[in-house]
Amino acid sequence: MFSVILYGRNDSHGYNLHKRAAISFNALAEVMSDPDDEILFVDYNTPEDHPTFPEAIHDTLTDKAKKVMRILRVRPEQHAHLKSKTHLVALECQSRNVALRRSNPNNRWILYTNTDMLLVPRTEGESLSDILGAVPDGFYQIPRFELPEMLWEAAFDRRDPAENLRKLRDWSVRFHLNQVVHNFMPMKYDALGDFQAALREDMFAIHGFDEEMVLGWHCDSNLAARLALYRGRVDTLIDKLFGYHCDHTRVAAANNKGRQTKMNDQDRYIWDVSTPYLPAQAETWGWPDVTIEEVRLDRETSYQRFTAGLDAAMEPATVPYTTTSLEWQLYDDLSYDLPHTLPFVCDQVLTFPRSTSVMIVATRAEFVTRFAKAWQGMGFSGTLLVPDECEGLPTDLPNVKRGPFKELIGQTHMFIFEFGLATQRADEPVRRGRLASPVDEKRLKAVAKLFRQAASTEHETRPAGRRLPRRFIGVNVIYNKYWPLFTDHIGANINPFCSQVLAGIPREDPSLRGKVLRFRGRHAV
Repeated sequence: MFSVILYGRNDSHGYNLHKRAAISFNALAEVMSDPDDEILFVDYNTPEDHPTFPEAIHDTLTDKAKKVMRILRVRPEQHAHLKSKTHLVALECQSRNVALRRSNPNNRWILYTNTDMLLVPRTEGESLSDILGAVPDGFYQIPRFELPEMLWEAAFDRRDPAENLRKLRDWSVRFHLNQVVHNFMPMKYDALGDFQAALREDMFAIHGFDEEMVLGWHCDSNLAARLALYRGRVDTLIDKLFGYHCDHTRVAAANNKGRQTKMNDQDRYIWDVSTPYLPAQAETWGWPDVTIEEVRLDRETSYQRFTAGLDAAMEPATVPYTTTSLEWQLYDDLSYDLPHTLPFVCDQVLTFPRSTSVMIVATRAEFVTRFAKAWQGMGFSGTLLVPDECEGLPTDLPNVKRGPFKELIGQTHMFIFEFGLATQRADEPVRRGRLASPVDEKRLKAVAKLFRQAASTEHETRPAGRRLPRRFIGVNVIYNKYWPLFTDHIGANINPFCSQVLAGIPREDPSLRGKVLRFRGRHAV
């Protein structure tokens, strides 16, 4: 019957976002009763190394919410062409159009709302699907009622939407919450963007939201102005439905800077609108030619992919724990526990597109073999690129491509540089004062040389059309002689030694090189 369209990203927009959103997702699912109903959440520009926002809070969602939710992930690289035009990290019009293009064609209605709304049918037991199924064609709005922060934050159970809706029916009367705030037409009510129900065919006819609006604010008002022209009127569902907004004004959101807030021009996009149509974007709205990843919470999860990859690459431990040491005299010992380290490497790549091509520059054959198994087990289809300059590595692994470094680098989406000892045995104790052999030194020198080349030429060697820097993952680069090398070139956090892994993108300011880590003797300080 209807598709709810929402957008956001995995950040902390506004106040207590995770709870507000979980409350809202579950409440929206609760008032769905048609088998075609869906929640379309566009996860826009979440950093590559993060899961989508709904994945991050999946444990707080009901089974029904997970079943009806489709997550459409817009990657940072897909936003990059708009980055210079806006101060915002998530764009409303693009997000809503991406979802509209991919919405269920069986649904008659598109409902635009936000991730902190609860919709309460006035007739108890009636669903929103019932309501929208019975009303005539049109364009509908409802007023937004504010819900004080203390009520939703302290009194709502995220996973009990039925009880939350029951409480709202009670509180709205006891605490006088229902105040209708009228607005200038075609914005029938204040904050109209929290409920606008339009026919799906109407939204296609007028070419969706206006994608020129990249400064934030008034996107919903522009849509109302255009649909009012297209339909000839704006109707209301106030006799059938109330909408409550989880107020979150204690902390200003990123797009709210008081009088300094940047906004789309009101005259151009509201008062001077004279046509419902957007002919300039008639063929391009919603990015029809762009492949958008879809994630489903009721199917294979990221956690399941992660554990499947690790299970494919290693056996369970046979001892309660292993040991290592940070003692200064071990600084030159490059031995490390590979099975312990591999989960942290996989953790760095899991959230990237499955088609990602990764260059592996390594010394230890076992590292390449295990990672290739984990890569395949995690469901990746991208190629693992291994330069010919790396000697002694396996050549017969599935989905591994060998070739000269200079030919492979332009096909690479991500880099893994592993600084280990090629001669280390699988059962050998680690960091006991072991020194590198001549074979080890030769292979380490080759890895370090290719690392410097890749980091210093990253911008010039990106695949065609790529705008954003590529990610570099360093394995066994904490508290040894390759720590300063890696962090001189790559902006990485100072991670615990236990993880053995650092990751980041190349530094833009070469003047920082050599100043990242200071050493006193052989100790980093």
